[in-house]
Amino acid sequence: MTNQKPANNKLEFYGGVPILLVPFTVMFIGILWLGFTGAALPEAFWPMALLALLVGLLLAKNKKTYIDALIHGITSRMLAIMLLAWFLAGIMAQLLRSTDLVEGLVWGFLQTGFSIAWFPLLAFLVAALMSMSTGTSVGTLIAASPILFPVGYTLGGDPLLIIGAIIGGSYVGDNLAPISDTTIVSAYSQGTEVNKVVRSRFKYAVAAGTITIVLYIIFALLQSGSSTVEPPGDINPLGLIMLLVPALLLFLMIKGRDLVEGLLYSNAFGIILGLAANLIGFNDILVINRVEFTAGGIILDGVYGMVGVAVFTIFLMGLIGTLQLGGFLNWLIEKAELVATTPKRAEIVIVISTLMLNALTTAGTPSMVMLGDFVRRLGHKFRIQSWRRGNLMDVCSTSIIGFLPYSVGLLIPFAFVGGMVDTSIYPNFNPVGVAPYVFYCIAMVIVIVFAAFSSWGLETMNDEEYLAENKEIYGDERETHSLSQKVN
Repeated sequence: MTNQKPANNKLEFYGGVPILLVPFTVMFIGILWLGFTGAALPEAFWPMALLALLVGLLLAKNKKTYIDALIHGITSRMLAIMLLAWFLAGIMAQLLRSTDLVEGLVWGFLQTGFSIAWFPLLAFLVAALMSMSTGTSVGTLIAASPILFPVGYTLGGDPLLIIGAIIGGSYVGDNLAPISDTTIVSAYSQGTEVNKVVRSRFKYAVAAGTITIVLYIIFALLQSGSSTVEPPGDINPLGLIMLLVPALLLFLMIKGRDLVEGLLYSNAFGIILGLAANLIGFNDILVINRVEFTAGGIILDGVYGMVGVAVFTIFLMGLIGTLQLGGFLNWLIEKAELVATTPKRAEIVIVISTLMLNALTTAGTPSMVMLGDFVRRLGHKFRIQSWRRGNLMDVCSTSIIGFLPYSVGLLIPFAFVGGMVDTSIYPNFNPVGVAPYVFYCIAMVIVIVFAAFSSWGLETMNDEEYLAENKEIYGDERETHSLSQKVN
């Protein structure tokens, strides 16, 4: 079944299309307030999202159409896939915790003799390698967060640096891997090839990666003399066998299998492996208290752990539905075209528009799909090379969502590990407090904004390329001939 738009899909607000941003602003201010007061838990985001929905209802001219728009957003296929994947991921994370994998990894790290001060750099590099192999930031966050973070934190590492490193590394592959959905969309939406966008965007990733690595080295040197938490005296390395579970998930994703399929296979394999190795028993998988009429265990606890993120995302997708049916994208494109009068201004418009849309939707690939045709036509008008346009979109889409406190890029890993950290020692350990520590994603935004404003990396089409793309876009021989005369 496809996600059908309501029959009467003209959603209007008092004050016009820009008022669509008011509910998002209300929600964002509420989330920031929670962060500054140390209460930015995913569950605490629910009232802020509901308040935003109410504000939108009050500002909508047609209340029924507004509700239809909310339902349209909530019933999207993308949301259904996300929720299913997250619940399965929660089960896997709980399974890995219950089978002493973290204890085994602590033992392994201690054997290396490295200072824990270098762990954030190691976490960034490992997550980057995993994301480059799989091409998915979400898959990497699911596989890496419940493994890397507990090890570093148990040994006394800074939890803000560690989780920021894992998130940042997870977006390296989202931006660079040829098999990433964002890479593919950025190429084909601009009429170019994947290998061309990957080769040409490498310099942006290197610039941001260099900044990131230098920062982790500086923090490591500053913290090298700090004390660490003493690990348990009797550490059982047997849990290391459970590394086969995330390894299977990564293998299946590298082979092109769907994330949900991979999680189902990995969970089943992990439960069998845990039972065979005597790391868990049948009673650990499902616990039913008939006296108190309650249930728990690895499966249920894993699902419960993701409820906070899931419910907030449902509300957020409702708001996104109002953007779609309220004509916000058309309004944004219309205003952007008025500003884009030179190649540099056109690139600035592309970057700002993509950042803005991603900040609202927190969804990289759908945002690029929505903006793709506009970016291609605008960039073509000023002869901006196709892979340059794709890079501007992709870097923006795979960076800003990594440090927005209401983005799944932050909420997913926080749902896995948020309860582990002593907030009396680290009061800023919440999605708002973590955001400034996602160095790679912040550096990527800085790099691409600099590239747009300075024209660094700008490439333009020659006459032949320009005319060929013009024909492809407009399909009009007479217009092509007319433009050919102007170009010459």
